[in-house]
Amino acid sequence: MPVDTGIEHDAHKYPSSKRLREDDDDKNDRNGYRGDGRADMHIDTPEAVPVVQPNVAVHEVPKWQQATEASFNGIVSIRFAQPIAFDTDSSFCANATGFIVDAQRGIILTNRHVVGAGPFVGEAVMHDHEVVEVRALYRDPIHDFGFLKFDPSHVKYMNLVEIPLAPEDARVGIDVRIIGNDAGEKLSILAGSISRVDRNVPEYGEMTYNDLNTFYLQSAASLSGGSSGSPVIDIHGNAVGLQAGGRSKEATNFFLPLDRVKRALELIQKGEPVLRGTIHTQFKYLSYDVAQKLGLPEGIEAVVRRENPTGVGMLVITSVLPDGPGAQAGLEEGDILLQINGKSILHFVTLEDILDNNIGNVIDVVVNRDGKNIEARVQVQDMHKFTPTHLVTVGSCVLHNFSYQLAYSCKLPPRGVYMASRGQFEAAIHDDSGFIIEKVDGKPVSNVDEFVKAIRTVGDREPVQLVMHCVVDIHTKMNPLVVISHQWHPIHMYTMNSTTGLWDHTHIEWEPHPQDTSPVNLQLPELDDPRAGNSKDLALSTVIVRAGVPLSLEGVTSSHCSTVGFIVDAQRGLVVVGRWAVPLSVCSATITFGNALSLPGKVRFLHPTHNFGIVQYDPKRIGKSNIKQITVSKNPIHTGDPACMVTLNDARKFICINTAVSDTYDTQFKAPLVPTWRCINTEIINYESRMLSSHIYGIIGDKDGHVQSLWMNFPSGERKSINAGLPARYILPALEALQRDEEPRVRSLGIEVTTVSLISARTSGISESRLEEIQAACKNQIHLFSISRVELLSKSHGVLKDLDIIISINGKLMLHIDDLEVQNLHDSLDMVILRDKQEMSLRVETTEYDGGDSKIVKWCGATFQAPYMGLRLQASVAHSGVVCVCCDMGSPANQYNMQSLCWITHVNGVKTPDIDAFEKMVRSCPDNVYARVRYVSFFNEPDVLTIKTCYHYWPTSTLTKDPSSASGWHSSENQ
Repeated sequence: MPVDTGIEHDAHKYPSSKRLREDDDDKNDRNGYRGDGRADMHIDTPEAVPVVQPNVAVHEVPKWQQATEASFNGIVSIRFAQPIAFDTDSSFCANATGFIVDAQRGIILTNRHVVGAGPFVGEAVMHDHEVVEVRALYRDPIHDFGFLKFDPSHVKYMNLVEIPLAPEDARVGIDVRIIGNDAGEKLSILAGSISRVDRNVPEYGEMTYNDLNTFYLQSAASLSGGSSGSPVIDIHGNAVGLQAGGRSKEATNFFLPLDRVKRALELIQKGEPVLRGTIHTQFKYLSYDVAQKLGLPEGIEAVVRRENPTGVGMLVITSVLPDGPGAQAGLEEGDILLQINGKSILHFVTLEDILDNNIGNVIDVVVNRDGKNIEARVQVQDMHKFTPTHLVTVGSCVLHNFSYQLAYSCKLPPRGVYMASRGQFEAAIHDDSGFIIEKVDGKPVSNVDEFVKAIRTVGDREPVQLVMHCVVDIHTKMNPLVVISHQWHPIHMYTMNSTTGLWDHTHIEWEPHPQDTSPVNLQLPELDDPRAGNSKDLALSTVIVRAGVPLSLEGVTSSHCSTVGFIVDAQRGLVVVGRWAVPLSVCSATITFGNALSLPGKVRFLHPTHNFGIVQYDPKRIGKSNIKQITVSKNPIHTGDPACMVTLNDARKFICINTAVSDTYDTQFKAPLVPTWRCINTEIINYESRMLSSHIYGIIGDKDGHVQSLWMNFPSGERKSINAGLPARYILPALEALQRDEEPRVRSLGIEVTTVSLISARTSGISESRLEEIQAACKNQIHLFSISRVELLSKSHGVLKDLDIIISINGKLMLHIDDLEVQNLHDSLDMVILRDKQEMSLRVETTEYDGGDSKIVKWCGATFQAPYMGLRLQASVAHSGVVCVCCDMGSPANQYNMQSLCWITHVNGVKTPDIDAFEKMVRSCPDNVYARVRYVSFFNEPDVLTIKTCYHYWPTSTLTKDPSSASGWHSSENQ
């Protein structure tokens, strides 16, 4: 189907949108929420209704000014959010426009792509800037209109005005004014003239909202984001259309005609259901010359032209959904519609009127196909039944029944379980085109209820296989293995409530089937290359480690990582892995042995400066096996030492690469723009063979088969990384502590160092006698180390300073990066440093590494934690002990512009010096009220904002470190 290039809804775009318009402000109001899609909505008339009194115009004022000014009190700005991804939209926040069509009942008309298909949270800003809550009242299943409901009694200072709907007045050539929130500017007025009243629906692209089976009005008016839902006013002050979309590069906009809008409003006002009928068939208005090419006889054309002298075409079937009533009756693409129930159908309004009034009945349809008239009897179905009214979240993945809208987009039957958001399934499902799930753990699922029944029996972090296909490729089946953590990802069912406009949620308890924990015998694949020599058995220590990160923390945004790990203690189940794969202690780790067995893993240790962590599996789950644990080499590493890397190729087969050490050097990785963890103060190793650079992981043995280094990925700067060898000696202190059943302890000066040449040292004022001493002590690589950063909140902060040159520690010259490792052994160190051209002797206390965060708070969709190490190294001032590190899309924090990476100083005027004080304050904030938050940005700019809480969709929750739990964390939620 052709696409109208450059067309999109007048709504704010979000990054994943397929729409072709490119205005930044157009991003969000095209995505929305609905609180009610049912046709049996009943509206109660309020007891007290404010007086409706339009503005009185002065006779001398031009007529257009009278018309526009009289409508001001009826036009509202809509601030809204979609808290949960649903149907064709991801979660987002946006601005749009609406106008009052019933002041007594408090009904606002806007676009369907604003009201949306799923959960909706919003408020309307009146002309005098009074703000009222709005809820979703009705959204049309296909046409781009919906109604919002507000309480008129909450508008205290302004007389409400309702704008009459006059669809019959929309004619070619009339001048109109579009009044709304264009480009985010409140109450913009743009002029235009209606040039067409019979344009086919605009096509906004695939996998996004598209209207169908209606005419659109076309006008030359240059509108942009935020104008969605604006009334199209004629000179009499009546609404003749509803702003919907436009072209981004031309001054062309499209308005929805109001015929079906007016009908729906009248039914809602009467308390009657808005019935919408369908035969699962899409029509387009095609010109007579196109109809002739499809076989339309000249005699029929002549008759139709006499019946409709102003018409230029006929309705033609362009899409028939498989297995639908139209397909079952034999209708086909290219059929030209002539009659239904003996009545000529020349207009979409006539077609829809018949369908809406014949739900459950059989209608007689006459079409012309290849020049011959064909009769068909078609069953009319209820369109609302194909609009999902509940969704389920599991593994932060959102699923619901396949919708009517998606069915037309993909030309598929409206049935099955649709994955609207991959969430933690992203680790196994790499395409985001949208999927229909067919089976869970071998059980067929045709709707979300069956999906929940199947998924709730899966054990904690137990692999489960799905059978699914992409909606844009129904020919290819997929069967990914997904792993779900019960703690991080409870199951919630959300069901639309027609009365409140909210989606009521229910927590679904996991009821996993008994898990077989008996030992499994394993025979891991071996390396059969004789060139591996003594390093051959290193393959038998290699496992795959996958980590799922349930929330963004410490600058880490990836939700899943996968790499190889190496067994360092088979008796205790200890595996060493790079921190690129396990970046946080808050994660769900899975350890896979030879693609034959997967076991849950627990993070036991993450080194604060060196690039490794240690995870643990239950060794009792493994029976007889050929697993081997590595032996760490304690020999010093020299240039030219022979080495053999054992790794996996693309086919997951073990290979070896013989090489030799080319050089060793100290890490000096660039800090990223967003502070996060990175490897510092560490020696890394390069090797001669260029083949190593094509692998991102491996294990490197020396001539004895002992592990010399771990080949891994090192993050470096913004979205960059390098591959290099981490000396295996770095893992020994932590490993030996765990083998003694002790928690590893790491003490640190809290500094980051970088190399400095002797020339720079001499310029900085170092004495010649000191230089001679240094040169005499080191022959092969002479440099000193300068402090590039001192960690905030460490004991050395304020004692040591940036740019200090370290000369000695505890009486020993610091000539090698490993000379800094003495910091792990002492509570304080005697240091000699060079500062301002003077040597200074200092007693500096070390700080014990606390293992990272012990508490994390989620509030209003934002994540808060104590200042983490990456931030403490890059920031110059700590304004408080609480940092906002992430704001989820569609959340109140996102809607009210909470900044990520800012210091929270006060909540509701009360200081929040630490995470405990912050948690106490936010838990005292009532629901659905504004909270005042004072903060200081990363760039030291103070500010204050207000956030309206919404605990229904964004409850407050806390994660607390708990070594006794399976994951190492305990979670609590406040509903």
